[in-house]
Amino acid sequence: MTSLHAVEGSKASRPDSVGEGRVRSPDTALFMHTGEVDVAKALVKRYHYSHRWPGNVMLCCTWHEAGGLFGDSGEAVAACLFTVPPPAWSEPVWELSRLVRTDDVLCSLTGLIGGGVRLIQKRRLTDLVISYADTTQGHHGGIYQAGSWSYHGLRSPAQEGLIVEGQFVPNWSCSDTWGTRSASKLAAMGIDATPRFDKGKHLYWRALSRSGQRKADRLGLLSLPYPKPRAA
Repeated sequence: MTSLHAVEGSKASRPDSVGEGRVRSPDTALFMHTGEVDVAKALVKRYHYSHRWPGNVMLCCTWHEAGGLFGDSGEAVAACLFTVPPPAWSEPVWELSRLVRTDDVLCSLTGLIGGGVRLIQKRRLTDLVISYADTTQGHHGGIYQAGSWSYHGLRSPAQEGLIVEGQFVPNWSCSDTWGTRSASKLAAMGIDATPRFDKGKHLYWRALSRSGQRKADRLGLLSLPYPKPRAA
């Protein structure tokens, strides 16, 4: 049974179908919940380009339309997930690793991200958050730019997982399943695997306190000019 925590109202807009077009409704209220894991899983698996639930989820935020017993828990239309990233980071950080909305919702997700970040700050869950914009998907990070996140730069192409028996398996799942994400080590186990690489990802970050800023400095995170969509 998932837990329901404090709810925040957040103004956003959702289109309504009218004939062949869509009409945005700027007065539609969306309400943020945390802990609605099953609902968020359904959104991720249906609407996120990866169709995969990540590992090490620390905070699950969902946006709901009006409805339900108290008027704030109607249909879920968006979700964002904060996770603990793989141990490539020398100091503790959280990663905003999934951001998704239903196909018929055109509202900006900056408010949902902001609600999650404010909750993290209030509860002092972490002091530094990172996220990647995947150029393989044509993303340049405009959602983070709108939220005034800092931009570190474009990461070099990196292995994102393996193709095993025709199926893509992400790095974290490879490590959980076989104890390695190395194709050569899996070959020694008799498993035929081929590495799959992304095209590089834009790295964004946000310090949530002075200690988070000092941590960012120690990690060598930069604050560079934002990339344009054509550079994604």
